[in-house]
Amino acid sequence: MNFIFISPQFPHTYWQFCDRLRRNGVNVLGIGDSPYETLEDSLKQALTEYYRVNSLEDYDLVFRAVTFFSFKYGKIDWLESNNEYWLEQDARLRTEFHITTGANLDEVACFKSKSGMKTYYAKAGVPTARCHKITTAEAAKQFLQTVGYPVIVKPDNGVGDSDTFKLESDADFDRFFADLPKIPYVMEEFIEGDMKTAGRRDGAVNVEGKGCCERSPNRNPAKRIRFGEELRRNE
Repeated sequence: MNFIFISPQFPHTYWQFCDRLRRNGVNVLGIGDSPYETLEDSLKQALTEYYRVNSLEDYDLVFRAVTFFSFKYGKIDWLESNNEYWLEQDARLRTEFHITTGANLDEVACFKSKSGMKTYYAKAGVPTARCHKITTAEAAKQFLQTVGYPVIVKPDNGVGDSDTFKLESDADFDRFFADLPKIPYVMEEFIEGDMKTAGRRDGAVNVEGKGCCERSPNRNPAKRIRFGEELRRNE
């Protein structure tokens, strides 16, 4: 089995995924932007081969790296980065190389789009904050007539809390739309309450499907912030 791991050196702990794959007989092929000599010995030992690209942001370079591995080792069975930032690029590579063991480019949109996710929550009967995809100030005002202040505005496709703001007044609203970001944004009603850690839980299972570790981030209740004060990224 050929498994391409994108960015196996970052985050630091990801070498362990490669190590366990190797122990289970998987041929692990790494693609990253760090020089080979800077990789830790534990990662080097887990990888069959490592292909360095100048930038993982350059899709053509990563595409060539996958092409090289495909030519040298045959059919690629898996391609993963385990990193939200690379979800779309992973999906594009799977689609173009006909790797069927993960989400393809058409499927990944619902994972990345905050407005798209709500469709699936609704189908499952899970309540969510009411949401509006921002187009014009007039349309946003109509949404405000329904939910009222405060509201949260954030990128429809984003990671963490970057570029997320709380609008509490017409003045905040006007300032936001005076410098409206070029990327798609959504506006959501603000809901008071504590964020429970049970709402998000990360973990891993072994080859038998049994849980072997879990992590529940300790998150504080939602912060009250003024417009222009970016939410701190949760590390």
